[in-house]
Amino acid sequence: MSLLIAILMLGFIIFVHELGHFLSAKFFKIPVSEFAVGMGPQVCAMETKDTMYSIRAIPIGGYVNIEGMEVESKVENGFNTKPAYQRLIVLFAGVFMNFLTAFILLFFTVKLSGKVEYEKQAYVGVVSEKSINHGILLVNDRILEIDGEKIEKWDDIPQKIVKIKDKTDILVKIERDGEEKKLDLKLMKDEINNRYVLGISPITKKIELSFKESFVHASIALKNIFIDTLNGFVQLFGGKANFKEISGPVGIFKVIGEMSKFGFFTVASLAVVLSVNIGILNLLPIPALDGGRILFVLFEMLGFKVNKKWEENLHRGGMVILIFFIILISTNDILKIFN
Repeated sequence: MSLLIAILMLGFIIFVHELGHFLSAKFFKIPVSEFAVGMGPQVCAMETKDTMYSIRAIPIGGYVNIEGMEVESKVENGFNTKPAYQRLIVLFAGVFMNFLTAFILLFFTVKLSGKVEYEKQAYVGVVSEKSINHGILLVNDRILEIDGEKIEKWDDIPQKIVKIKDKTDILVKIERDGEEKKLDLKLMKDEINNRYVLGISPITKKIELSFKESFVHASIALKNIFIDTLNGFVQLFGGKANFKEISGPVGIFKVIGEMSKFGFFTVASLAVVLSVNIGILNLLPIPALDGGRILFVLFEMLGFKVNKKWEENLHRGGMVILIFFIILISTNDILKIFN
């Protein structure tokens, strides 16, 4: 099931990207010979008068075969015969669809899940089953003091724990069913965040959001994801990222499979991040990617003469380099799985 979810998610993200190219090309009456999801041998296809729609064996990638992108092409209404602004729109449409899809997913996720707020007073909402204090602290206990220091609100708890040095045993005063009690508790190490915790969470409540509020929250979330992703690419190309931390298609399949166990909202959030990543990746000014082709169209619009044959060869070379890196990263992913 996890593998199926991974295939469907990647297939969907690729589908909407290629759909953007396809719809914009059709809008400008540019011939499209094939719309394919996946790569490799053809599994099934449906052929119409103008376009063949196909699904291919390897569920990674996909493409829209827009006619007239080659220099020697004599196709009527082919891509290279169209004005520069139309070619720019067709090239950008795939990325636009990725960002639009990410926003729509965020919007519906926010609208369905609402906004979660926590109770500011120091009441225990959840005691983790992994906590040493499970069964000692109970839900709805109000924490009054930690090691003799008063706790007025929930935020005081982590601030107090941070100050505790060189010990894991603490004395906590609580209020339970109207009575005050003192409990001997232990702190546990949160290895992920490198800090000590009690293993408890506050009481939370779900707040329904209006259409407008959901729109605003989704917009802010998309902006933050976009900036974080962009910073990630800057670190990658700036040599600050470790190659072993980079994941390709194989690694992405593994992550999706693992995250799918946590339910719809987690999968939807991951789809948003992947869609933004694929959108930004395709915008990079690298030959063979949409961004590389967009760069040459912008040069043309600014009045610079572009040698089409040289550009075409550059894109072909870029594709070879991209395939090499995909193989290299995928090999790294496989080694990480076996290790």
